[in-house]
Amino acid sequence: MTGSESAQLARLCDQFTGIRAVVARRGQLSALEAVLTGLRAGGDAARLTAEVDELLRRCGLARGLGELRAPTGAALPYLGPGHPVEEAHVCPAGVCDRVALDGAGTCELFALPLRLVRW
Repeated sequence: MTGSESAQLARLCDQFTGIRAVVARRGQLSALEAVLTGLRAGGDAARLTAEVDELLRRCGLARGLGELRAPTGAALPYLGPGHPVEEAHVCPAGVCDRVALDGAGTCELFALPLRLVRW
């Protein structure tokens, strides 16, 4: 999965409640539920997020899933042993770029709590 595909999956997860509301208002909830079922079954995440992207465009959101981050990112330099530099909650399945710094949350796609990581 490419970085942009992973970012789209992260946005889908992070914004799922709002996305569901928009899609439901347009009578397209079954299409979104089919994507969710496919993701939970281990389907092709790139293809499935592309389907949601197109679904959102049909529902009037011109940017679809859009972009969450710049295409390149800088990592912190190695700081040596000691306490973790950062803590975050991330995708429990390890398939998207979602990061929650402000506490635990829930992955709406896999219906699991976000996983705490330290680096």
